[in-house]
Amino acid sequence: MPVKPPSRTQPTAVPIFAIKWQTSPAIIPSHVLAYAGGGGSAKTGIGNTVSIQIDQQNITIDTGVEIAVCIDVLITQSKLIYLAVGVRDSVRVYLMDQENSEAIQVSNVDLEKDAGVNAVAWNSFGDSIGVGCENGSAHVLSVEFEEDNKLKMQQVIELKGHIKAVCSCVYHPRNPEVLMTSAKDGTCRVWNLQMNNEDKCMDTLDCKIYDPKGPKPKANILNPKPGQCLVRGCAFGDFHGNVIYTIQSGRKGGAFLSVWNLTRRAVPGETENPRNNPNGQPVPKMVYEFKEALRRQVSKFPVSAMSLSGDFTTLALGDTDGSITLLNAERDFKKIKFWECAHDLPVTCIAARPLPVPLSGEDLTGVAVDAISASADNKLTYVTKQRKSTLKKPKRKKTGGKYQRESLGLFYPIYVLLFLMIVYAIKVSYDVCHDEFTGEDGIDNVKHCLLHTVLWAESDRPGVAFIPH
Repeated sequence: MPVKPPSRTQPTAVPIFAIKWQTSPAIIPSHVLAYAGGGGSAKTGIGNTVSIQIDQQNITIDTGVEIAVCIDVLITQSKLIYLAVGVRDSVRVYLMDQENSEAIQVSNVDLEKDAGVNAVAWNSFGDSIGVGCENGSAHVLSVEFEEDNKLKMQQVIELKGHIKAVCSCVYHPRNPEVLMTSAKDGTCRVWNLQMNNEDKCMDTLDCKIYDPKGPKPKANILNPKPGQCLVRGCAFGDFHGNVIYTIQSGRKGGAFLSVWNLTRRAVPGETENPRNNPNGQPVPKMVYEFKEALRRQVSKFPVSAMSLSGDFTTLALGDTDGSITLLNAERDFKKIKFWECAHDLPVTCIAARPLPVPLSGEDLTGVAVDAISASADNKLTYVTKQRKSTLKKPKRKKTGGKYQRESLGLFYPIYVLLFLMIVYAIKVSYDVCHDEFTGEDGIDNVKHCLLHTVLWAESDRPGVAFIPH
């Protein structure tokens, strides 16, 4: 079902499977939109590419016979733009050369065979990349910037715990040592990369796909087997990382949103290093956990893509029915707007607005886009909360001027001529017939004068046969 203006749809040359929309204070109002897709390794005749739009500039990366299924963008303080791309079992990093409109590959890391990179994410410092894989593993790659803006990248940590494919990964907004991943095993895991022990999992969120306020579900829903509950997306819900959002569903049926709040509790009998205690006395060891505060069904169909806006206010969802939903994260996740079947196929990826500031190009359309979604139906869909464009139509001038002449078009000279003829007729009528107003029959005399003297002369004497001009 086509979306109605001011939302719009843009066709693409290939099916799209990954998207990222990013900006930063370093480049505002400029912004970067990157999306990847293609026909895969099959000989379909459809190439595999990554397209990067930086304002009005377009850059294309050819990924060869392999398709890119995940991307993330890093914008440095020096306004350099790097793109991390997951291609099969490897992570590639490209530098955008805007002067020559090309992307330069500056690093590459190959993971184990058949790992299948599904998700990549830069941390807030840009010195590491989190990776989630199809085989259930998660990895951390260290990044070192070298001369000529090249990178040295290597795998430093492997995170084990998920037993099914990892769907998404995201770093803490402020803490570059905290990484979160969600997977098809029904869990979302929060990792503390600073922990010295091998198991760096700080907390495991057990996600459910039923309404806790409704009737008791069947056993397979209450305690699903791995692979029956898919946690497609996760996000930190505030700048401090005290809130987490997860989206989970079965392979069929509705999707549920869970809200998790950070809590602290003391571990009985255990203490921490008292180095920060001025009295030198031991302090109880604290454990950080996330407790589920809300679970609500947000779609009748499984949600296949999720993205949170940069100001943490709007949650954008795309489902397997091709529909798009915007939820208000500040008002108990009430539905802001819904576009039914905006895509012909399931939504493969979605990107919410990166920051609530004017972005370049929006002054020309008068439309602030709130989310961009994509699918294998070769379409990008730009949706907005606005009902209409903010551009004002030109006001019609009340008197004279060029606008009136242009609105009259070709008939303007004719209207002017008719006006002059009427004025001239009135003047002639007054000069010839003004003496006829006297007497009791003044009105009748004037009518006779106008008809037989001014407008048309009788045949037996001279007269005016038509209005002079």
